[in-house]
Amino acid sequence: MQNNFSIQVLRVVKSFWLTSKKIPRTMRLVILFLFCFVGLTNATDSYAQSAKVTMNVRNQTVEDVLRAIEKQTEFSFFYNNAHINLKRLVTISANRNDIFKVLDEVFKNTNVEYKVIDKKIILSTELASVEQAHQEKVKVSGRVVDAAGEPVIGASVIEKGSSNGTITDMDGNFTLNVGSKDAILEISYIGYQGQSLKVTPGKTLSVVLKEDTQSLDEVVVVGFGVQKKANLTGAVSQVKMDDVLGSRPVVNAMSALQGAMPGLQITPNNDAAGPGQSKSFNIRGTTSINGGGPLVLIDNVPGDIDMLNPEDIESVSVLKDAASAAIYGARAAFGVILITTKTGFVSQKPVVSLSANYSINVPTVHANYMNSMEYTQWMNDANTTSNGSNYFDDITMEHVRNYYNDPVNNLPVFHHPDDAASKYRYCGNTDWYEALNKKSYPMQQYNISVQGGSETAKYMTSAGMFQQDGISKWTDEDYKRFNVLQHVNYKVNNWLQVGLRATLSMVKMNTGPQNKYGSNSLGATIPGDSRPLMPVYHPDGHFAGYCGDGYFTNQAAWLSQGGSAEMRNNNMYATAFAKLNPFEGLEINFDYTYNYYNYSFKNHVREYIDYDADGNQGSIFPHTSPNQVSYNKRESQYDVFNAYATYKKKINKVHALEGMIGFNQENATYKGVGLSRNNLIANDIPFLNLATGDRSTSDYMNQWAIRGAFFRLFYAYDDKYLAQVNGRYDGSSRFPKDDRFAFFPTFSLGWRLSQEKFWKPIAHIVNDFKIRGSYGALGNQVLLQGGNDMYYPYISTYTTGEVGYLFSGEKQMGVYAPGLVSDQLTWETVKQWDLGFNFSMFDSKLTGEFDYYVRTTEDMLTKSKTLPSILGVSEPQMNAADLRTSGWEVALTWKSALQNGLAYSATLSLSDYQAEITKYDNPTKNLSDNYYEGKKLGEIWGFVTDGLFQSDEEASSWNQSKIVGYTQYAGDIKFADLNGDGEVTRGENTVNNSGDLKIIGNETPRYNFGIRGTAEYKGFDFTLFFQGTMKRDIIPSKTFYLSHYTSEWSVPQKMNYDYWREDNRDAFFPRARMNGSAVNENQTRFMLNGAYIRCKQLALGYTIPKYITEKAKISKLRVYFNADNLFEFSGMPDTFDPELATVNAYPFIRSFSFGANLTF
Repeated sequence: MQNNFSIQVLRVVKSFWLTSKKIPRTMRLVILFLFCFVGLTNATDSYAQSAKVTMNVRNQTVEDVLRAIEKQTEFSFFYNNAHINLKRLVTISANRNDIFKVLDEVFKNTNVEYKVIDKKIILSTELASVEQAHQEKVKVSGRVVDAAGEPVIGASVIEKGSSNGTITDMDGNFTLNVGSKDAILEISYIGYQGQSLKVTPGKTLSVVLKEDTQSLDEVVVVGFGVQKKANLTGAVSQVKMDDVLGSRPVVNAMSALQGAMPGLQITPNNDAAGPGQSKSFNIRGTTSINGGGPLVLIDNVPGDIDMLNPEDIESVSVLKDAASAAIYGARAAFGVILITTKTGFVSQKPVVSLSANYSINVPTVHANYMNSMEYTQWMNDANTTSNGSNYFDDITMEHVRNYYNDPVNNLPVFHHPDDAASKYRYCGNTDWYEALNKKSYPMQQYNISVQGGSETAKYMTSAGMFQQDGISKWTDEDYKRFNVLQHVNYKVNNWLQVGLRATLSMVKMNTGPQNKYGSNSLGATIPGDSRPLMPVYHPDGHFAGYCGDGYFTNQAAWLSQGGSAEMRNNNMYATAFAKLNPFEGLEINFDYTYNYYNYSFKNHVREYIDYDADGNQGSIFPHTSPNQVSYNKRESQYDVFNAYATYKKKINKVHALEGMIGFNQENATYKGVGLSRNNLIANDIPFLNLATGDRSTSDYMNQWAIRGAFFRLFYAYDDKYLAQVNGRYDGSSRFPKDDRFAFFPTFSLGWRLSQEKFWKPIAHIVNDFKIRGSYGALGNQVLLQGGNDMYYPYISTYTTGEVGYLFSGEKQMGVYAPGLVSDQLTWETVKQWDLGFNFSMFDSKLTGEFDYYVRTTEDMLTKSKTLPSILGVSEPQMNAADLRTSGWEVALTWKSALQNGLAYSATLSLSDYQAEITKYDNPTKNLSDNYYEGKKLGEIWGFVTDGLFQSDEEASSWNQSKIVGYTQYAGDIKFADLNGDGEVTRGENTVNNSGDLKIIGNETPRYNFGIRGTAEYKGFDFTLFFQGTMKRDIIPSKTFYLSHYTSEWSVPQKMNYDYWREDNRDAFFPRARMNGSAVNENQTRFMLNGAYIRCKQLALGYTIPKYITEKAKISKLRVYFNADNLFEFSGMPDTFDPELATVNAYPFIRSFSFGANLTF
C-alpha cells in the first residue's frame, strides 16, 4: 500500500493536431475519435471531492481497508506506523458511502483521528496536539531532497515523542512549530532511510535522504509488463530518458542513448546524407553476416525511433539476452529496445510544460584542400612520374603564380594562345569547401505538453517541432519534423480500464538536387573533383564551369540551378487497449494497433546552361540533360493484436509466483511505385504530363505475417532464489508451410546472496549482491540478402520488364526465368548464454552490474556449394554458416550528496565484443571470399609497408611486380617480404598460403565506453558526458585520402602535400603519380588508429527560484546552455571525424545551444 503522497514530477502539454486532406481516411477518423475522447475525459478533472466508497469486508486488517480506499478514490493516507495499529481487524459494509463515514466506522472506539489536506488524509492518535504545537514559540523550517538534489515531496516530518508533524510541500520545504529548542525531528519517506535531526532555532535545515535498497521496489520495463529490478534474472538495462537527454538538442533518440548503456552500439549512418541524419544501432555487436538488428518497440508496438520525438519518451529498456527477449520470439533474436512514452497522472489541475531550444551547429571537421600552388605542383609531379611531362604548361603556371601572389591585381581566368577566344582557362585559388558551405547553421526545437487527470481518467497530450538547416550555401537544405502524441486512460470501474494511444509524425526534408544518375548533393557539398584553379564566377558574373575550361564541374552552379529534391513521410499509430482486473493478482490485457506509413520523394532535374568567356550561352551541363521529373512513393499498413494475462501470487510471504500467457498476431503490407519521365517542355515546371519522353514505371507489393503464443513463469523463494522460464511458439509466413512454426524456450536463474544470513557481516558494505545466469534459443525470421528483406525466400519468383528491342515497332514486356531456391530453407537460430551479477555498496551510493555472454548464430543464409557454370544461374541461398559472438559489459554508478546540499553522480558504461565465423563452406579459405571458418569479423588483410624507396636503384631491385604494375622509383611504396622468398606476392591468396599478406588490424570497435558526471547545487545543475572507443583500426575511404593516386579528377587534401620529393625525402605519402594503384592496397602505412574520446555533452543550467517565478504563475523555470560534441581526442588526421572514419560523408556537427523549460 502506498502510505505516502506519490507526486510525479510533471511535464508537458497543450494539444494541437496537424491534419490535412492528404492524410488517409482511416487516420482522419482515428484523430476525430481521439478529439472526442479527449474532450470527454478532460471533463473528468472536476472529480468530486466527496468520494464514495463501496466495500463489503469481514475481519480484514485496517491496512487492507486503507489500501482499498486508496484504490477507489484520489486520497492518500499519511500516518506513523508506531501510532496506528494497522493489523487490527474490522468489518465494514458500505455501498457508495461517503469516505468519511467509512473512516469513522474503521476507527470507531479508537483514539485515531484524521485531518484532510487537499487529497491527503493524515491519521493521528492525538490530533489536538498538532493544533497546540502551532502555538509554541520554537519555529523550525527546512528542505528535504534526495541524493540527486531533487525535492522529496510528501516526506513525513514528526517531532520525536509526539504526534506533532507535517509533510513537505511541492519543493520539499516544511515548517513546523516544536515544543522546545532541544526537540528532535524524525524525517521519513517510503523508499528512503529515515533521519533524526536536532533542531537548530533560526537555521534552515537541509536534509538529504538516502535510498533504502531494502524497501525501494524499483521496477524495470520488460516484455509485456514490468518486473522488480531485484527480481530480474536476465540482462536488462534501463535509463530514464530525461536523465540521458537532459537539454541536448538531438535529432533523434538514438543520439541521446549513445554511450548510455553498455552493449548498445550506436553509430552514424553514413548513407543518411543531409540534416536529420539517422543512426545505425545494434545490441552486443555483430549479429549475422546478413545483417539484422534489434526489435524496436514503442509502447509494445514496432516503430521507427527516428520519427519519435525524444521529449515524449519516458524510459528506454534494452533486453540483451535470450531470456529477457524471448517473449517476442522470432523478431527478437538480436535483442529488443523497449521505448515507453509518457502518460498522464493524477493532478488537481492540468500541468502545462513548454520547452524551447535554439542551436548553432558547426562541422566537427571538414575537407581541407590543397591550394592552387600545391595542387599544380602535385599534378605536374604526378604526370611527370606517370607520363613523363608536366600536367600544366609554363603559361598556365605563370598565371597560377601571379594570381596566387597577387589576387587583387590579377584575374582567376586567362586566355591561352592555344584556345579559341571564347574559352577561358583557370588559374584561381578557390577553397571549394569554404565556397560551398556555411561556417555555421541553425537548429531549433519546441515542445508543449499537457498532463493531468483523476483516478478515473488520465491524459497526456504533446506536440513538438524540430528543424535543422543544412550546411550548403547554395540550396534550400533542411529537415523538419512534427510530432503529436496523445494518451488517454479511462477507469470504467474497479476492474476495467480502457484507453487510446495515438501518435502522428510528419517529416519533410529538402536534400538539394540530384543529377540524372540519382547522385545526391553530398558530392556537391563535399566535392572530390573541384579543382582550386576554377573560380566560382567568371569576371562577368556568370558561373564558371564546363564552357570555361572544359570538364570542370562547378558545384555551386549545380546546387543553385540544377533542380530540387524533396522527401516527405508521415507515420501514424493508433492503439486501443483494455485492462481487466477481475480479482486480486490477475490482470488481463488486450490491445490492437493500426499503423499507416507513407513516403514520397520527388526529384526535379533542371537543365542549366554554362556560359563561355564572351558571356554567351554555351552547352547544357551534361549531368542535368535531359531534364526530368521522377517520383518514388511507398506505403505500408501494419496491424498487431496482443492478448495476454498475468497472475501474481505470494504464498506465506516467502513464495512469490508470477505467470503470464499470451497471444500475438501481426500482419504487414508494403506497396511502392516509381515514376519518371524525361524532356520537360517547361524546365521549371516538373510534372509528368509536361514531359515528352518515355514514361518509366515500376511498382511492387510485399506482405508478411507472424503469429505466436508465449508464456513466462517466474518463481522466487524468500526473495533469495529466483527462477524464470520463457517460451514462445512462433509461425512466420517467410518459411515453407511445413517449416513455418517453431518453439523457442529460455531459462534463467538468480541468487540474491545478500539475503543470506552469512552475508550479514558485510551487508553494511555490500548492501545487495545478486548473481544470475540465462540460456535460450531464438529463431530469426528476418532474412536479408544484399541488405534487402526476403519476404518469400522459399519461392522461386519471376521478374518482368520491358525488352530492350522493338517488335513490330514497340517494346514488349518480358518474363525472366527465376533463380534457384533451396527446398530446405529454415530459420536462423540464435543461441545465447549469459552470466552476470548486480551489486550495490556503501548505502547504495555505488551500484553496478557485469555480464559475460556468448551468442551463436546458426544456419545463417549464404550461397550453397558452387554449381557448374553451364547451369546459367547463381547458386541458391542455403542455411550453411555459423557465427559466434562473445563479449562482456560493465556498468557502474556512484550517486551521493553532501550535507551542504551538493548532489553529484558519476556513471560508467564499458563493453567489448568479438565475432568469429565457426562454419562456412570455403574449404580452401580463399581470401577472395568474404568469409572462412575461423575468421574474426572485422579482420583487415593487407601488406606491411616497409617505408618508401629512397633511390631508384633500391626500387628496381625490390621484386613486388605481382602487386605493383608500374615501374618503381625513389619515393614509391615498399612492401615487406614477410616469407623471405625474395618477392612480394599474395601467394595463393588463401589463409594458409597468403604470401606476404597478413592480418594487419581489425575494424571492430573495441572497449566502447561512456562516462557521465552530474552535479546540482542551489538551483544550478551541471552535466559532463564523454563517449568513445579505446581500440579500432580503420582503412579509410580512399576519397580525400588516396584516390588522387589513381584519378586525375580527385583533388588532394592539404595533408597529401606531404608527399615524397627530393626536397621532402622523409614524407609520409609516396611520390606523386596517377597510376599508383598499389598505393590503394590495404597496408599498415595508411591504416588509421580509430580510437577516440569525445566530449559528447557539456551542459550548465539554472532553475530560477520559485519565489520569483510564482509571481508569474510559473511553477518551474529552468534556463540552460548546452554544448554537444564539444571536443575530441583521436589518432585520426584532422579532416577525419573518428566516428565517421571518412571525409566523404555529411559532416558531424558540433552544437551550441541555449534553451528554457517552463512548467505551469
